[in-house]
Amino acid sequence: MNIEIERLAELIQKSDKIFFTPEGEEVLVRLLEVQKQVEEAIKEAKAKLEKTALSLDPNFSSIQSDRVKVYYRAYGSRWGVDEANVDRLPKEMYRVKTSYMVETKEVERYFKEKGVLPLGITEYERPKSISFSLKGSESDNDQVQG
Repeated sequence: MNIEIERLAELIQKSDKIFFTPEGEEVLVRLLEVQKQVEEAIKEAKAKLEKTALSLDPNFSSIQSDRVKVYYRAYGSRWGVDEANVDRLPKEMYRVKTSYMVETKEVERYFKEKGVLPLGITEYERPKSISFSLKGSESDNDQVQG
């Protein structure tokens, strides 16, 4: 693994060159490569930390130093509702969640025809941001947004 951290400032300085020269594309490609290397290094470091922590203490849960906290815990919901047996489950053990999804094409059609949004639909303010990724990349991890 060869990450040239000292070149990051130079790459950032040249990151807008894609608008002026074809060579400017290489700057963004290099930044994405560095990002991928850092993400892979973090992934490998986590695996090594987990292996060492569990070999020292099978019940390991956390450790803290002056500037770093390392946690080993489960994420996500602990339990779920078995919908096949929900009728046998006491009501206080769960709650029902209802959500509404906008049918974008229908709202756009209505807005185009009438010039106003239908009552009950609001438009969100959505700030724009730049993103860039390698062409043909298979994962969203290759995309940088900001």
